[in-house]
Amino acid sequence: MSKESSKRMSSLNRAVEFDRVSSKDQRDGFSLEAQRKLGDKYAKDNKLYIVKSWSVDESASKEGERKHFFAMIDFVKKNEIKDVIFDKVDRACRGLKSAIMIEELIDQHGVKFHFTRENLVIDQSSPSSEKLRFYLNVILAKYYIDNLRTEIKKGMEQREAQGHWNHKAPVGYLNSRDKKSRKASIEIDESVGPMVREIFELYSSGNYSTLDLQTYFNKKNPGREIGKGSIENIITNPFYYGFMKSRKTGKIRKGKHSPLVSKVLWDKCQKIKGIRGKNHQKTRKTAIPKPLMGLFKCGVCNRAVTGEVKRKSSGRTYIYYHCSNSRCDQRRINIPQEDLFSQIRNAFVPFSKFTPKATGAFLKGLEDRLEDLDVFTQDKMKQLANERKEIKENLVKLEGLYREGFLKKAEWEELMEVKKMALDKNDDEAKAHLGADLVTFKKGLSIIELFREAYNFMQLEGKELEQVRLAKLVLSNPKVKNGNIEFSYEKPFDVLVEQLTFRSWWRWWESNPRPKISQNGPLRV
Repeated sequence: MSKESSKRMSSLNRAVEFDRVSSKDQRDGFSLEAQRKLGDKYAKDNKLYIVKSWSVDESASKEGERKHFFAMIDFVKKNEIKDVIFDKVDRACRGLKSAIMIEELIDQHGVKFHFTRENLVIDQSSPSSEKLRFYLNVILAKYYIDNLRTEIKKGMEQREAQGHWNHKAPVGYLNSRDKKSRKASIEIDESVGPMVREIFELYSSGNYSTLDLQTYFNKKNPGREIGKGSIENIITNPFYYGFMKSRKTGKIRKGKHSPLVSKVLWDKCQKIKGIRGKNHQKTRKTAIPKPLMGLFKCGVCNRAVTGEVKRKSSGRTYIYYHCSNSRCDQRRINIPQEDLFSQIRNAFVPFSKFTPKATGAFLKGLEDRLEDLDVFTQDKMKQLANERKEIKENLVKLEGLYREGFLKKAEWEELMEVKKMALDKNDDEAKAHLGADLVTFKKGLSIIELFREAYNFMQLEGKELEQVRLAKLVLSNPKVKNGNIEFSYEKPFDVLVEQLTFRSWWRWWESNPRPKISQNGPLRV
């Protein structure tokens, strides 16, 4: 720097400039640049030399988090700066806390504040009218922030009422924003979502604790580890079956996002969690597994049946089960674990007649019917597609008739509404065909495949957890009363058992290598 420049700079008052916008969107525009140009021109016109400047995106609504503003205040104090340049009062403060800090710099440090766009200067010698202008601007800015906050809350409440989630997406989902419309949405995280679904499935079996699932999740997702509490939150969060729980009111509403699990699976997890909560053992490492936990309910009071380990003086241990309700008479009836397993095995005796050959023939008949259904569904979808095309063409025609004056606005709106309702009906029917019979039959095939497992139940001796898994699949609403289990069979196992006990048709399957399944016979599902 030349001597002339140094001499000129020394004759100017040292100042700092603080330019601020509230968001990055503003920062990418012209706002900061406009503030800087106006500030530089103001400094030149008023013989001020800017020694340091701040150009930041920082909200003034949360005054306790304004780190750049506080850094500027500290710089002014330490370097005995006497002039501070702002674009407007609301760029400096939108609350009394910031206003008081500015007033302190004026009164105790002799600092002069310049607000360029409002042509306002505040210092110790400012008349009361100028100070009133300053505080009126502070009050207006504070009112603006409060009103903005209220409107934002209203908007968030309206979005929530419409099924939109306003917060960070839970594990298994991602916050997304459409590039064109800028509308926010919640999408399934394809890398983690399936794992979250698996957590629900594993927990619903009753054979895994939250600690087991935490270890499993972290092993499968290195670098995205979560804590045990996160597993608890996942299992209890209705968000995963398509609903949202309001953080403010606790009210549960249907969400716009896609569910990761079914409500049935989520409910099963809540039942398992309730049972585990009541029967949690602090000495988990030394606890003896009780595989039938979560399977039975009391046949008298409908409360959960819990397990208990008893150790004899000889050192041997025995597992008993009884009602968890202290007020129920069934609580005093201790049923040995082996007695319950023996009765479960009896429930699977009918399936021993369902031989592999019979299973294969049964599946072949269903697969043939599935192919017929698939052809029907495709034909129906083509028909619906043609109807949809015709409806859309009619909508375009109606739009043209309205614009050319052949239809009055009321007539046009009424006809448009009818056509849109027809379009919605068409969409609903298409979704119904895609999601109903075809999916149901495919699911039916996967369930019938499990008949083979039911047939092999007796071969699972010693694999208690596997036997319990099958029992939960096959037995509907199993209960224990006076030491005996009561149950019905889940669908479609009930139909199968009925057929197995109706007549010895399985022998017929065995003797006919290429059977023909009658559409009207007893094997029709």
